[in-house]
Amino acid sequence: MLGHFVMVGPAQFPQLHRMVVEGTQTVGLKEVPATFVYNSSGVMNAMALRLVGRSRYIWLTSALIDCDDEDQVRFVVGHELGHHVAGHLDEPWSYLRLPAHFIPFLAPAYSRARELTCDRVGVFVARNLQASRTALQMLACGSAKLNRQMNPDAFQAQERMVPGIAGFVLNAISGYPRLTRRVEAVTQFYAGANTRAEPAPARAQAVQPA
Repeated sequence: MLGHFVMVGPAQFPQLHRMVVEGTQTVGLKEVPATFVYNSSGVMNAMALRLVGRSRYIWLTSALIDCDDEDQVRFVVGHELGHHVAGHLDEPWSYLRLPAHFIPFLAPAYSRARELTCDRVGVFVARNLQASRTALQMLACGSAKLNRQMNPDAFQAQERMVPGIAGFVLNAISGYPRLTRRVEAVTQFYAGANTRAEPAPARAQAVQPA
């Protein structure tokens, strides 16, 4: 990692570094994860890790940086911070979850739930639903040229086209939700969060006679 990846910091990709620092503050993490960009040979991906002791890391691929705009990258950074703040990588809890891998379908279900949780953290950090939805869609599209033309509503509508039985079976054995489902879920979460955040209407006060 230190010998082959590029470490993000104040002197190396400072804008990306500020994005990680601000996201860390937003989610309430005490430690800013060491962030690296690496040559992925065209593969779009990002990863949260804990490799040594309590140190936290985020890896971002070059292909993802090239295809996403700044707000989309902010969502991805928020998603990876979500794995850290939700304790998905913390010991000893990660070891306590190992028995789940011997129970059919339980481990993939937990993995899918983790991704949906982190998508919610990502949109919370990004504060931009459109960018969050298209960042997920970009994982399917993978084209920087088509970035500004993406229609997340049309992509989300594809979820309704998934065959029932085949879709259920493939989802049950997969560690990742369908991207169409992730776009749908983050949209529903954002709408619900905004509804809950709306101030309650002021109660009318009775006017007392003078």
